[in-house]
Amino acid sequence: MQLHMGRLLAVAWLVLCAIQGQEPPKPSVLKPYRVLVVVAGWGDPASQVIGEKDAFQPVAALLKAWSVPFDILRLDQQTLGASYLFDRSGAVRYGAMLWLVDMPSYAGKNLAALTEAVQQGTSIIVAASRFTDPVLERILGLHYKADYRAPDPVLRGPVHFITRELMDDIKPGREQSLHIWVECRGAQALISQGRHPVLTVYQPSPDTAAVWVGAPDLRSLNDSPYWRNIFQRSLLWGLRYLVLPDVDYSRRVLVMIDDWGAADKSFLSYWRYQTVTEELMRDKVIPVLAHHHAVVSANVVTGFVDRKTHRVISPWDQKFTDDYGVEQDYASTQRGLKAAVEAGVLEIQSHGWTHMQPDLDSAPGPWWTADLDGEASVGGWYEEFEDTRRGVEAPALAQLFHLKRSLDYLRQDFGARPLSVIIGGGGWSKSYQNHSARVAAQAGFGFFDINESYFYLDRDLALDMTGISPASGHQYDRELHPEKWPQHPDGPFVLLFHDRDISLQHDFVERTFNALPKDTMTLSMNHYVGILHAQVTSAGEGIEFGFQYEEPYGAYFGNHPSSWRLLLADPLVGKIKQSATANMIVDGRMAGPLNTSQLAESPVLIHLPAGTGTHSWKLELK
Repeated sequence: MQLHMGRLLAVAWLVLCAIQGQEPPKPSVLKPYRVLVVVAGWGDPASQVIGEKDAFQPVAALLKAWSVPFDILRLDQQTLGASYLFDRSGAVRYGAMLWLVDMPSYAGKNLAALTEAVQQGTSIIVAASRFTDPVLERILGLHYKADYRAPDPVLRGPVHFITRELMDDIKPGREQSLHIWVECRGAQALISQGRHPVLTVYQPSPDTAAVWVGAPDLRSLNDSPYWRNIFQRSLLWGLRYLVLPDVDYSRRVLVMIDDWGAADKSFLSYWRYQTVTEELMRDKVIPVLAHHHAVVSANVVTGFVDRKTHRVISPWDQKFTDDYGVEQDYASTQRGLKAAVEAGVLEIQSHGWTHMQPDLDSAPGPWWTADLDGEASVGGWYEEFEDTRRGVEAPALAQLFHLKRSLDYLRQDFGARPLSVIIGGGGWSKSYQNHSARVAAQAGFGFFDINESYFYLDRDLALDMTGISPASGHQYDRELHPEKWPQHPDGPFVLLFHDRDISLQHDFVERTFNALPKDTMTLSMNHYVGILHAQVTSAGEGIEFGFQYEEPYGAYFGNHPSSWRLLLADPLVGKIKQSATANMIVDGRMAGPLNTSQLAESPVLIHLPAGTGTHSWKLELK
């Protein structure tokens, strides 16, 4: 009987290690919990900003939403060599690889190390790719034949772990945009469109999987419930497990309230209203939020642009009657915000420093002395991160100055360390040198919000999360219709309104929360940032995970417990069920036995105590 090529290579590796007197790396029960995303190119030459124009952005956003650790290898700047795929002990670095490269992006690349990594435990998922390299063909058990177009329906074939939970009501009826015709040469077709395989699976070595996903494009892996399910199950099959946030986002809403402390409400004719007082907060806002067990974000401006002194001063010292005869008491507003924070219903976040562009002096200004019925009323003056009045971007250094002032003064004024910043006025700079999200990451923020979309931020990456969390604005003179809100299973719905709405309609917060479905809960900004920044790793030779909550991003978990869902593929379920007992150990302490009877149907819940830093969770098998 002819041996499988994968087994031959595996045996050859063991023999080579024996000849050289080396111990081959011991296989772990768990594959490394890290994914290598291979892409053809990247719009940012410095590899820091992933924008919506990058074809792989939807996949990167999904991985971040799922808390799956990943690295990116770009073939226009890097070579896929052994140094990327193996650590210095000889073990593989990645439990799975996502190949998101279409031909001919990898022409002339040496993929020999890829075969070696697959033989030693790295699974591979190839999506929306015409794989023309012989190495990829052998790994996938497929041959690319041609492009095609067909009207046939997409139908499931043999039952497999990847497809057994697919719902017929979400499948595409006719996908004429599917166009990659492959021929199975050892691989099994799990879904087909007429004669054309659409999803295939193969086993190139005893402990690895090779999956080809013939989705119309990479964006469909995020946007389409059908393809998203296939993608997640394929990744679960390749890694053998996934550790996902234990949050039901379909019942979660992230609420943000803008413009606290901004000066413009006291002088702009089209945006004038009384700043919200402490009495109004204590009477109409705090009790409502407490009743609904809600925590919302107050996006605060800490710089008051004073037309009298031509300076940026503290808002909280301002108490005056404005030109419209309205009494403005910003000190009362600050007391109300502090009371809401103390009551546990509000978090202080940043809305920039001034809500105005950095240059208030140059032509067509100076803004300080311009007529408020004319030049000074133009909207471009009120955009802090882009200078649309002059048709240019805001310089990176000026943005950084404003962001750091916001951080410093919010710490002074509220004792707060905000993790998110939302832009004022809708304008932001997009070139690499002035990219507002990248600059916000440099300043130390973990979240950059653009009203109805946002970026995940850390010190190395600014990732556009478009496609994950739908969002909408709301205001006092509208009805709320949450039944019409689009949903995504991997992110909360984001609802934004202003302090103006509370000022003009005192029961606005109560009306808004009463309009939400009864089972809706808020997800606070700090909680969400903590989830997105959590670092999950596999550890040891058994079934063990590490969870790192790094300051400042993970501050929420300093005094809140956390919860995760461990999904298991059939091979790992089988290994666990071979044991007589399975005990859960959290941070080195016994946390109770695990009922293994329903492992294949239900996720394992991982509960961790409050505290930043590192936590551990282990399944002890005997």
